[in-house]
Amino acid sequence: MPKTVVLTGVGHDQVGIVAEVTQKLFDFGCNLLDSSMTLLRGEFAIILMLELAENQSMEDLRSRLKDVEQKMGLTIMLRELSANEIAEQTDSGTPHMISVYGGDKPGIVCGITQQLAKLGVNITDVETKASREGSETIFVMILEVSVPKAMSTQDLEKGLSDVSKTLKVDVTVQSVEVLEL
Repeated sequence: MPKTVVLTGVGHDQVGIVAEVTQKLFDFGCNLLDSSMTLLRGEFAIILMLELAENQSMEDLRSRLKDVEQKMGLTIMLRELSANEIAEQTDSGTPHMISVYGGDKPGIVCGITQQLAKLGVNITDVETKASREGSETIFVMILEVSVPKAMSTQDLEKGLSDVSKTLKVDVTVQSVEVLEL
């Protein structure tokens, strides 16, 4: 049975990181399942979920990736998922997008995410940006979340209302329609 592995890597951005990593994985016979990659102020981060053939070992994969780490200046970590972790990958919640906008200050991410946790909302993706507009720094956070089926969009908005007032940020919640192929 193939092994499911999560690869995480981070390093200073440069052209060719994705090509080098994925070529090495392809050469080793890995199948990419899911990926997320981003550039944060000059640092590149990569997360890949891949399938490793059953005749391949984690140690061999680590060894094969060492030259990519050195060549591209990356720090790569590998973790094999257990059967239970693989089985947990299905999410039964309703997808929503939440946008947070306001003057930049410490505590916005913490305040919003803590309230979401209290509401039982699972965060599946987060992106934040701070940018200058004149003399003020504006903070924007976009969250992709999975909301429990029993919770309506209006309930989620109400659940975030107090924390948004406390933090002095605007919070917008939108249900996402998912098309199945």
